[in-house]
Amino acid sequence: MIKTKAWFRLMLIVSLTMVMSLVLAACGDPTATTAPATTTAAAATTTAAAATTTKAATTAAAATTASAATTAAATTAAAATTAASGTLTIALAFDVQGLDPIMTYSLNNGRWQQNVFSTLVYRNTDLKIIEGAGLATSWKYTDDKTLTMQLRKGVKFHNGEDFNADAVVFTFTRLLDPANKSPQRFNYTSIDRVEKVDDYNVKFIFKDVDPVMIVKLAGYGAAIVPPKFVQEKGNDFVNQTNIPGTGPFKIVEYKKDNSLTLEAFDGYYGDQKPKVKKVVYRIIPDEATRLAEFLSGGVDILTITPSQSDSAKSAKGRKVQVVGVPTVSGIRLDTSKPPTDNLKIRQAIAASIDTKTILDSLLNGYASQQAIWQSPFSFGFDESLKPYSYDLTKAKQLVAESGVANPKIVYNYIAQSAQDKEIGLAVKSMIEKSGIQVELKPKEQATFYDDYQAGKLDNAVPFGWGGWTLDADNTYYSLYYTKESYNPAYSNAEVDKLLKVERGTNDQAKRKEAFSQINKLIYADYPDVMLYQSQYLWGIADRVKDFTPPPDERLWLLTVSVTG
Repeated sequence: MIKTKAWFRLMLIVSLTMVMSLVLAACGDPTATTAPATTTAAAATTTAAAATTTKAATTAAAATTASAATTAAATTAAAATTAASGTLTIALAFDVQGLDPIMTYSLNNGRWQQNVFSTLVYRNTDLKIIEGAGLATSWKYTDDKTLTMQLRKGVKFHNGEDFNADAVVFTFTRLLDPANKSPQRFNYTSIDRVEKVDDYNVKFIFKDVDPVMIVKLAGYGAAIVPPKFVQEKGNDFVNQTNIPGTGPFKIVEYKKDNSLTLEAFDGYYGDQKPKVKKVVYRIIPDEATRLAEFLSGGVDILTITPSQSDSAKSAKGRKVQVVGVPTVSGIRLDTSKPPTDNLKIRQAIAASIDTKTILDSLLNGYASQQAIWQSPFSFGFDESLKPYSYDLTKAKQLVAESGVANPKIVYNYIAQSAQDKEIGLAVKSMIEKSGIQVELKPKEQATFYDDYQAGKLDNAVPFGWGGWTLDADNTYYSLYYTKESYNPAYSNAEVDKLLKVERGTNDQAKRKEAFSQINKLIYADYPDVMLYQSQYLWGIADRVKDFTPPPDERLWLLTVSVTG
């Protein structure tokens, strides 16, 4: 049953009030992105109007400038003021998973990807959907399972191919093809097919109702790619060498484990053009090396650890900006491997961890405790659930009641992460006081998450999840639905059933109730020990102008410029 637009507007206002009371960081309006697709236009009314006004003002100003530029000298001067210039250098902790947007699913890739590829729907750095700002100029649900979209005309891919309906159909057909093994696919399986109506109109036909689809069409897997190029070059080439998009920057060089270089695309369709000529993403796994490069001028933008903040703040020409983000971090416990297949052992691990001490001593307070793998940014967050209590006496009792003699767990962490090691050492010390022995076993960063997905890691795995849709569906389906992409072990038939319920309706009240039940079931099963909701510390060189670190980590560099 579809609710009325007036009802949804009311729900959006109420949701916004709740979120703003919980989130101190500037996070925009996350509820606007989680409303059913039928109310997307209502959710975006204010921002769309603002965008229209801005665009009109820009067009008018441009027309005035053009009419005034009556001499060659004036024209040359105007062009000089808008020409892209300079190089911006950004540090990445991980190598990119790949260049092909359907083959990636990490926040690390989000730091460059939307600058190269455009999506049908655009979400800005305030986490608001701006209707008409992406490759689709408008959209409409004709019924619960049919979405029509009008496409932007005159757009070119970086290789000269035309963007049109054929590109959209190709992109989603390729994404949904099981043979391509896209880690993004699960987010879009409600789509039965995409049909070409004409060159600049498409129709999405859904197998199931999908209340989050409009937001998903602004996401990682929905980046539109050029059919001819991909078909001619093949999947391996586009994933490891180059793939054109329609964004403000194009890929010019990728060196595995070293760097990714982008260059301003003169043919970008937006009213505003890139201000920076070149963007270099340097892949620097070691935290100390990243900080040293930042302090010496080799890097302009990076995220730093709390322990590095004082050094960065005191450095000349450098500043630190703190941003609250949806990312929640914790420890995943493998429910299929002994002894963490024992509920009382999992409960004992949770009761033995003093999370507040970890936050205060290792994260310098740049985080807040959470009970579930959702933050207040997201629809489905349940404030009634409190973090597991630290109770060492209870932990010892649970170990005794477990029936497991001399329990021992193996705790994996990324070898290149000093912070992961510090937290691992603290957790080991705490858990061992309960009578559970802990072996710390570092794993290589390059294969860590692939090994996790394949079930090759051990009992305890530190993990972070951003939940970019700002809706619990994305997180819970990925992490808890049986045998889904980021769930190698946990299975609960009732959770699976409720996830299908929330995915199958546009009624937000029903979805909220389903998530409430899911939260309580997971909370009682202890498949994770949640630690904290992150605050990211961005180190930014003073030479960087107009850079806004977004809560979802998807950097948008169109407006950024550099001096010097």
